[in-house]
Amino acid sequence: MFSLHNPAKVGWGGFLRLKFNKNSKTTHLIDFKRWFQVVLVTFSLSHLSIVHADSGLVRAGDNLQIGIPLASGVISLMKGDFAGTGEWAEGALWTSVATHTLKFAVNEERPNGNDNNSFPSGHTSAAFQGAAFLQMRYGWEYGLPAYAAASFVGYSRVKGKYHYWHDVAAGAALAIGVQYAITGMGISASNLVVAPIVSDKQYGLYASMSY
Repeated sequence: MFSLHNPAKVGWGGFLRLKFNKNSKTTHLIDFKRWFQVVLVTFSLSHLSIVHADSGLVRAGDNLQIGIPLASGVISLMKGDFAGTGEWAEGALWTSVATHTLKFAVNEERPNGNDNNSFPSGHTSAAFQGAAFLQMRYGWEYGLPAYAAASFVGYSRVKGKYHYWHDVAAGAALAIGVQYAITGMGISASNLVVAPIVSDKQYGLYASMSY
């Protein structure tokens, strides 16, 4: 059995302190950075052996496109970085909105002919949004393995004939750009003020954004 030791102090250092029994004075540290790196890189590399099994490769990409952004949000919460969690959530929202708006506007057929939602790759944009958030908020120790795993997602979409390479590149660029605007530049919908202007001579909307 083990119990949490000072769980409120799970913070910027990325460590979780555990005591394995109440009489022990030994404190064991779990380094979230190392854990995250090992899990993502191991998972990605373990699937390179199935490059000829397209269905398995696609399933791995399906899992990672959910797992990367989900892990990003969980890490932010475990750090107690609630401002960062807000940036993560907003980045995920606007990346999804932009991705699906472009899919509708461009209407490009997939390589496999299933539908016309090829450009840009939604799986890739979701994965890269999570990776970009980790890198921009917490540094390359988190970002590098996350970007590697996100790149694997893009590869799986091309290999499975769901996307062309330009779809994947666009999805990645879109996600990184959106997250940079939010985390890197501080642009947020919460900083936007919109108010109506109504008078005898004019009417309209006033909009202002601080960042």
